[in-house]
Amino acid sequence: MPSVAFESQVVPQEPPVWPQSVVTVVGNPRAGSRTAAAAASVAELLASELGTPYRIDELVDLVTFAPAIFQGDRADDEDRAALESAIDLVSSASVIVVATPVYKGSYTGLLKSFFDVLRPAALAGSVVIPVTVSAAPSHKLLADQHLRPVLAELGASVPVPGVILEERDLEDLQVVLSGWIRNNAGIVQATTIALQPVAAPTPAR
Repeated sequence: MPSVAFESQVVPQEPPVWPQSVVTVVGNPRAGSRTAAAAASVAELLASELGTPYRIDELVDLVTFAPAIFQGDRADDEDRAALESAIDLVSSASVIVVATPVYKGSYTGLLKSFFDVLRPAALAGSVVIPVTVSAAPSHKLLADQHLRPVLAELGASVPVPGVILEERDLEDLQVVLSGWIRNNAGIVQATTIALQPVAAPTPAR
């Protein structure tokens, strides 16, 4: 009896049904840092790979909000309002790129202080991509050992390895990131789709 060959069929996933924002949060206490530039590149390349309907939203450089983060209720109304807007933007994002330089073997106090002012489960429903920039390879586990637990505490999904960069990688960042994007963009997309709220059924007429 002749054998019959069956072709495997790959069923493509349905894309998200509404715009998915990609927000970048930078915890470097210096404005305009190389960490910020690296994080922006990660967000741009990832959004480009994912395609429509993923869109780049604002970059939240936390040093801009430092007075309100550290002073709390003592900060002036304008600073507090700006921080609340940033918190709302981050909390509503589909994908969040969270970037920090490595300071004293950990992420920065500025980033931790921002996490501390977020509401409980503020990142629920979001996929977070940790990005770390360090001077030495000995810090490559920081994202998993330090960042992942606090992100999970805030309700975030962290389904892929972090983007672990050394300072020397910043010289040829596009090449360094290409492999990470190729290996992980599909997982990020699948997770954002899985996290979408289920739409309520349309009532019958």
